[in-house]
Amino acid sequence: MSPPRPTSARANAENPNAEDLRAALLRGPGICVLTGGQTGVDTVAAAAALSASLPVHLVFPLGFRQEDGPITPARRRALRGAVLHELASREFRHRTRTCVSLSDAVILIDPAGGEGCLETQRAARDLGRPLLGLAGQRRREPGTGPAGLDDVAAWIEQAQARVLMIAGCRGSLLAAAGCERLAADQAALVAAAAGRRYDHLTGGRLSRRAAGPSPR
Repeated sequence: MSPPRPTSARANAENPNAEDLRAALLRGPGICVLTGGQTGVDTVAAAAALSASLPVHLVFPLGFRQEDGPITPARRRALRGAVLHELASREFRHRTRTCVSLSDAVILIDPAGGEGCLETQRAARDLGRPLLGLAGQRRREPGTGPAGLDDVAAWIEQAQARVLMIAGCRGSLLAAAGCERLAADQAALVAAAAGRRYDHLTGGRLSRRAAGPSPR
């Protein structure tokens, strides 16, 4: 059976509002992975979480905007099984702060630096969300730590996360720095750690993706 196509939803003043988005993220009994839909870490992490059979949501600026334009049909197909949300603002900064506000905890994969990663750090600090930056970052902040699976899983558990935001460098920065493989490996590790949290929350009794949102 083919996996479901990505589901799209418009987030504006009427439908849905922030409370609706948060409710959608918490619909299942386990943990879900949230990203900002950008090229690079956001989409690589979403794909890794889908491969781990976790519920996945991506929140985009207006127009499903990425750094090089609206998300392409090919990129949508690569996100089969995820839910795609569209905000009313086209600004990346607004998208970042919205995602941080919706999350319980943030993991930052930032091997190449960039303004978007700095904005994620600022938003997490301003909004009081715990942030873990994985080892291998060029820019370290308080709260960074090793990239071991047990360490990351323990951190997610300690944060009591139900909505885990995974953020990081956009695709062009990763390519320029030659960090694409490192980012993909770290995203896979975080997805595996989130899978442990899902199994703990559900007692291992539920199929992971089965608890995710249904296509509309």
